[in-house]
Amino acid sequence: MRKGVFYTLDDYDITYDGNVINKHNGYILKGQPNSKGYLRVCIGKKFYFIHRLVAEKYIPNPDNKEQVNHKDGNKLNNSANNLEWVSNQENRTHAVKDFLHLQGEDCPYSKLDWKAVEYIRANPDHLLQRELGEMFGVSRSTIGDIIHYRTWKHKPEN
Repeated sequence: MRKGVFYTLDDYDITYDGNVINKHNGYILKGQPNSKGYLRVCIGKKFYFIHRLVAEKYIPNPDNKEQVNHKDGNKLNNSANNLEWVSNQENRTHAVKDFLHLQGEDCPYSKLDWKAVEYIRANPDHLLQRELGEMFGVSRSTIGDIIHYRTWKHKPEN
């Protein structure tokens, strides 16, 4: 970009297969992944998710759904034929059904493992949920969710 020239979104073509092309010089912007793996481009000091740009241009949204789902689960596949408008609940259901969310010990953010979960459920020392939470570095509500099987529902088979 020339010094002092700032482009806006109107200066770019969004293609059906997910390319973002500068109308003035033909340059294709390379998407950069954010922390969750979605490709985005920076235009005029603002970031835009490529999948959202494609969906807004090519996919009707008569029900005014707020999220864009990658049908195949591949966040790098931003072709319009791989995208659909969904509600938050539909998006979450798709992710769980297709095992796109890491769960339990497989989740890198998990503070617990199955040994801790089994201890929490057995609670041999008859501790309060607050005390169990302090012991494992999680909230009282997390302990409640474990005890009532809202989370950590099924131990994976080895």
